[in-house]
Amino acid sequence: MKKELTPEERMQKCFDQAVKYLAISPRSEKEVKEKLYEKGYHRNEVDEAIDRCKGYRYIDDEAYTRSFVDYYSHRMGRKMMAYKLTNDKGVDQTLVSNMIADLVSDDAETEKCVDMASKYVKKKRVWDKKDLQKVGAYLFTKGFEWNIINGALSQVELMPKPEDVEE
Repeated sequence: MKKELTPEERMQKCFDQAVKYLAISPRSEKEVKEKLYEKGYHRNEVDEAIDRCKGYRYIDDEAYTRSFVDYYSHRMGRKMMAYKLTNDKGVDQTLVSNMIADLVSDDAETEKCVDMASKYVKKKRVWDKKDLQKVGAYLFTKGFEWNIINGALSQVELMPKPEDVEE
């Protein structure tokens, strides 16, 4: 026969679940809340666990955003990072926009965009200027803004034209 847990024991168990989840990888507050609700804990238990985690600095959305931007800034543009942080991770939009503005410069984003465009051109063997729109569409899906994409496309070197293709 299973013993019924007291409210204090349920709160401790909820906190322990949160710490266990955070031990795997840093998470945003929203992610931890969703996980605890998924496990069947009540609102007051989840709120208490979140407050305790914040007190121990296990949950810190600002530090989480900083590490996310540092890690993903070489894989995606500002718009994609902002979308993922606000919609998927539930971080405050003001915090996200300020952090991205502080950590990602225009020059660094342009350089990354040019690098990604060059790799795409080599991988897909793009040799005709009219196919640059495909490269631009690819970069757009990676979260780069059109003004940065256009600047990057003007810097990209196309592959040499194959000999066996006639015009």
